[in-house]
Amino acid sequence: MTLKTCSIAFTIGWLAALTFGWIALAAPPEEPALLRTINIMFAAMGAGAGIWSWMRIKRGC
Repeated sequence: MTLKTCSIAFTIGWLAALTFGWIALAAPPEEPALLRTINIMFAAMGAGAGIWSWMRIKRGC
């Protein structure tokens, strides 16, 4: 992987984490629990991708 690819994965991962995390937290109370769970899972996957790519960047990718 190149440094540019790792940087793109970092940015997209954290944007996904922030976006889906916000959607999960700002959801109205009448939203089905399944949708909230899916949003939380997407946020967790985005955070995982962001952390993974950050660790790769620190090692020189």
